Amino acid sequence: MKVLYVSNEVAPFAKVGGLADVAGSLPQAVARRGVDIRVVMPLHRSCPAIEQCSVPLPCLSVQTPYRALVASVLQSTLPGSDVPVYFIKYDPFFDRPDPYGEGGTDYPDSPQRYAFFARAALALDHALGFRANVIHANDWPTGLLPTFQRLNPHGRPTVFTIHNLGYQGSFPLTVARDIDIDPTSPAMPLVQLGARINYMAAAIRSASVISTVSERYATEIQSSGSGHGIDDLLRDRAGDLHGILNGIDRDDWDPSDAPRLPAAFSADDLDGKARCKAELQRLVGLDVNPRIPLAVAVSRLVHQKGLDVLAEVLPRAVGRPMQFALLGTGDEKLERLYRALAQANPGRVAVSIAYDEDLARLHYAGADIFLMPSRYEPCGLSQLIAMACGTVPVVHSTGGLADTVSEAPPDQTGFVCHYLTPQDLLSAITRAVQAYETPDRWRPLMVRAMRQDHSWTKSAREYVALYEQARRKHAGG
Repeated sequence: MKVLYVSNEVAPFAKVGGLADVAGSLPQAVARRGVDIRVVMPLHRSCPAIEQCSVPLPCLSVQTPYRALVASVLQSTLPGSDVPVYFIKYDPFFDRPDPYGEGGTDYPDSPQRYAFFARAALALDHALGFRANVIHANDWPTGLLPTFQRLNPHGRPTVFTIHNLGYQGSFPLTVARDIDIDPTSPAMPLVQLGARINYMAAAIRSASVISTVSERYATEIQSSGSGHGIDDLLRDRAGDLHGILNGIDRDDWDPSDAPRLPAAFSADDLDGKARCKAELQRLVGLDVNPRIPLAVAVSRLVHQKGLDVLAEVLPRAVGRPMQFALLGTGDEKLERLYRALAQANPGRVAVSIAYDEDLARLHYAGADIFLMPSRYEPCGLSQLIAMACGTVPVVHSTGGLADTVSEAPPDQTGFVCHYLTPQDLLSAITRAVQAYETPDRWRPLMVRAMRQDHSWTKSAREYVALYEQARRKHAGG
């Protein structure tokens, strides 16, 4: 089987959110199952320098109904593997500070950028002579790929994965001609949603099969409360919609082999975790105290993550006693709110408004408790990373958080608030702090969390089966 895996961001080359981590890990796990899988992404400014890549195609003609644009293609591999990564180099669209936009807003020409990217990925497949059996598109920037394949008499089966339904690529109808789609063509009923062009809706209507990143999220997005205005389209495709839980790269997040941490540790030997905690406390300006529980959040500061609710209960939580450290960037209002909390609670609350991979690793490894009160969470990788590092999660019961964290004995792996209210969240945090104060209860809970298997092995097996299903459906079987 040959699969073309297309994503706007792929770790470690360009990363904005969890999609990049998935796109950097899943293809490697799929390749280990004997699939010839190749990754395609834009050459963003954050991608590796050109001299580090080969140039298999100095000129790639990207044809549209009205014009042709010329790009070039660079090639590398996913680190630690021989899975090829092809970068579409077209500076007018992709040589920019951020892969999506600036200040939380898409670039004005986003519809043109990603219509071009979809066509360029297909042109690359043809130019390489790869001729993928299945094209796997990810989130709205690749949403036109399934539509282009559906309308092509020689099109291939497509899998479309929804990583976050809240971001859809919705634009005014007037962009139709700008993306080289004739308003009278058969493409319009597929890409149009109400009085807008919607790339996510186009993919849902057009893909052979659809996946999302947890079983619970696959159910939730078919409801009006979590469907972000397109739940009716998802209910229409319910038979083709599958929830496959994301994994993490266990080698990358193994604290027993972690040269970027102050000390290594494992489920069998937790001594090094205390050294990581002391270093985190010292580095962020908290009182260095091994007895007080340290809770952290590593997150984008956006409404989805429920950090406004957490901020409401923090003054009471840190008086129990408990310390709290936040790492992240995002909404300026939330940044100011958390800075004020740190100023009002010196030694108990620390806030790092930054994006820092090494500091994030120290937060995951050095903390006792990981707070993740998301309003919705398609899968969530942070709680999986935290558990791998022996940091016990406190989560809101939604999406992938509900699928991966349980408070039910004897298999408890964390603490759960079922309603995202200040009272319920504070109650869950309090239960975690009380458990921490009972070492005979806390240590087995840490070890149980660390021994959960959230590797990509099972997910890769399910994706290979989904590729086969897409081929059968496309063939009419």
